[in-house]
Amino acid sequence: MEGHDVQAVDEFRGLMEEMLEKAHEVKQTDTIDPPLNKSDLAESFERVLSIFPSTVSADFKKHVIETAIRPIFYNLLATTSIDSPAFVKLWNLFDIISILSDDEHTESGLLFWLVEELLDSQTLAGCRKIFDYLESRRERITAKHFQSKNLVILRSCNELLRRLSRAEDTAFCGRVFIFLFQSFPLGDRSSVNLRGEYHTENITAFEQLPPKEATPTAMEVDSDANLKPPMPEVKVTNGTGRRLSEEPTTGTKGVTFSKAEKPMPSDELYPIFWALQQNFSQPKRLFDSKHPEYFASLKSGLKATMAVFKSVQAENSGRPTKIAEESKKGTKRKRSQGGEDLADAYNPKYLTSPDLFELEISDLVFRRNILVQVLIILEFLLHLSAKAKEKLSKASLPDNANKSVMYADWTLSEEDTKWAIETKLSVADYLKQGYEGPFFLRMIETVLSRDKNWARWKVENCPSIARPAIAPDEYASAKSAARRTTSKRVKLNSGGTLDLKFLSDGDGRSNLDRLKDSSRYSVPAIKIYEAGILDDDFDIDRAEDTEAKQPHIEAKASKSWRALRIATTSKLVAFDKIENSEKIDDIFKDDPKPEEPVATIEQEPEAMDTDTIHPTDRRPIVVSGPSGVGKGTLLKMLMDKHPKVFGRKTSHTTRAPREGEIHGQHYYFVTKEEYDVMRDGDQYLELNNFNGNDYGTSKKVVESIIAQGKVPVMEMDYHGIQQLKDQGYAARFIFLAPPDIPTLEQRLQRRGSDEAEKIQQRLEIAEKEIEQSKVGGFHDTVIVNDDLEVSYKALEDYVFGREESNEAAAGVPVAVIEEKVEDGTAAVMENNEANAALVTEDATQ
Repeated sequence: MEGHDVQAVDEFRGLMEEMLEKAHEVKQTDTIDPPLNKSDLAESFERVLSIFPSTVSADFKKHVIETAIRPIFYNLLATTSIDSPAFVKLWNLFDIISILSDDEHTESGLLFWLVEELLDSQTLAGCRKIFDYLESRRERITAKHFQSKNLVILRSCNELLRRLSRAEDTAFCGRVFIFLFQSFPLGDRSSVNLRGEYHTENITAFEQLPPKEATPTAMEVDSDANLKPPMPEVKVTNGTGRRLSEEPTTGTKGVTFSKAEKPMPSDELYPIFWALQQNFSQPKRLFDSKHPEYFASLKSGLKATMAVFKSVQAENSGRPTKIAEESKKGTKRKRSQGGEDLADAYNPKYLTSPDLFELEISDLVFRRNILVQVLIILEFLLHLSAKAKEKLSKASLPDNANKSVMYADWTLSEEDTKWAIETKLSVADYLKQGYEGPFFLRMIETVLSRDKNWARWKVENCPSIARPAIAPDEYASAKSAARRTTSKRVKLNSGGTLDLKFLSDGDGRSNLDRLKDSSRYSVPAIKIYEAGILDDDFDIDRAEDTEAKQPHIEAKASKSWRALRIATTSKLVAFDKIENSEKIDDIFKDDPKPEEPVATIEQEPEAMDTDTIHPTDRRPIVVSGPSGVGKGTLLKMLMDKHPKVFGRKTSHTTRAPREGEIHGQHYYFVTKEEYDVMRDGDQYLELNNFNGNDYGTSKKVVESIIAQGKVPVMEMDYHGIQQLKDQGYAARFIFLAPPDIPTLEQRLQRRGSDEAEKIQQRLEIAEKEIEQSKVGGFHDTVIVNDDLEVSYKALEDYVFGREESNEAAAGVPVAVIEEKVEDGTAAVMENNEANAALVTEDATQ
């Protein structure tokens, strides 16, 4: 048997040599790509089985093939440099081994065993070329038998990462991590911290500054031998020609020099600031009952840090930031400089020298990095609050829940929870400032919200997120069932008795008269293309890929070209207003005739058509208020009376349509995927989630109302209003308040669409909204809807800017609202017949 083993090894080694020679003929380049395919060496692969008798086992074949391949691999490795063009022979060998592994002729992990040895034998420059091969073949070499390959892949990559410097080889480290992430399934547990451990070895070392002397000591006299030449003064500027410090230093370097606020000097803040890193890397210590000073140090440290950051932000508010200046220079970069710049621009460890501290704090990127750490630790603390624990206890967790990451023994106190929420809001407000602040904050909030989902997944002990493949038979049966369900109804009439009415002249005209119709040869009105272009814009926004967008882009281009051609005969002035070829709304606007000026509120009432009066303030109108207060009723009255003046926006939602709801009229009903595409494309003015359904206000919908010459009218809660205000969106904000909570409760009960528990939830939300309305400047006006007619008059007067607004309903001071709402002992007045219409308001609000 041993003799047969040796013979089989020799025969297969000879076959491998032939295959490598033929591979050199097929692939005549000395590069990694293109890869070898099985069809290129089909005859040679067919001879593999002929070497072994049919009686030998599969393990014997795999052992023989591995024994034959290894000497070839070692010989190539010893005689060929990785920089030599002849090294392509080794890449061809790897391709052949991969094909043999997929066909189960050899061990599935043999390729990665050899790659692991190859990585160990090469310098870092050679490892980069090896990784070029792995990245180009990743999908092929990990497609089959991955379970027997994953450990060696993980081991070889970890060994390589240990050799790399994260400061100097940052880009290469990233390539290794990306290779691992792409190779392993998304739900793989091998990279998940299931035990809730923290990187306690990551210690941020910083210097301990000597204590500041209170009184001057005796003068020291240096000997001649110890005399040192005086050091020249180094002036550090911020790029604008001004020194960072305008005041003379007196032994203490100040972080900022704002006269309005005296923050902590840098030498005092230095140890407090860097000590925070220990709390960030070891958050468990914050709940140590034996050391309450840990949590206290976190609070005081964050308070001092935020005070300094805010003062620095105020100091630099009028100066151009480094990021903004670099963005003006353009983002193009030579390819040869890409890898070198990454190492210079990023270092995973903070530089903690006291001499650099003041410069670091003056850098916007550094401050944002620190505040992102703060947000992470605050999210960790808030998920241990009593409210979060209660929510988790009510959730349906599996029996084998991962208690290591639930931290059942730790609960954040109510006082500390309030502090964490306030600090989180303060940090979020700070991050909105500076260069692209709102975009940066939105990005961080998105990452943190998705991280909560991963944390919940770990609590549930990482259940599989992969769905099993559907069997062909099951797929075929489902497809045939769907076809039967949607099959066309059988026609009652036979083919020989079809209705031939389509051949008759329905309009009574002859064919010749129809050909003479003026619509066939006259120039169409330019207005007929406006609606089609808006529809094409909407379809382009909803398309998920370039292929789906292309037909709508072509259709829009055709309509735009025709509209522009028509406009050349009568609207040449409008061409000066067109700055973007994708937006030609100006050619559709009607020019006011000199003898018929546009009606405004300043004109005499007799000379105006009340249906076409436009308010002098054309900003969008945003109306908010508790559910059941009458928003829908009042806005419907406003729209019915002024249909040509106002346009009510239609929201997008992911919920299913209810009975009687029409797409495009009540809501734009979209799928979750379509909604996410629009959200990631920043196409929403505001968005929210109610009862598990997503809602959003599309920018395109509002812009289309404005393009029609109308004033947009939007219903929104205070969360949506806050989003608009954060964006600096120009609008008029109106709050509709109920006379009191008992009256609102009666209206909700009379509506009859909600159960008692749901009504109580709506009342709780109403109290929060009323409380929010008391914030000065949040709303432009407040209208108490006690009497429907009076309230509508107040709304109309405010919208049109009439001075004779009804003081009984409009312009109510906040104190009056607070008194009316909080007076629980006040008697509830009977609503008149007009108020009964409030019951019909949409129950979805």
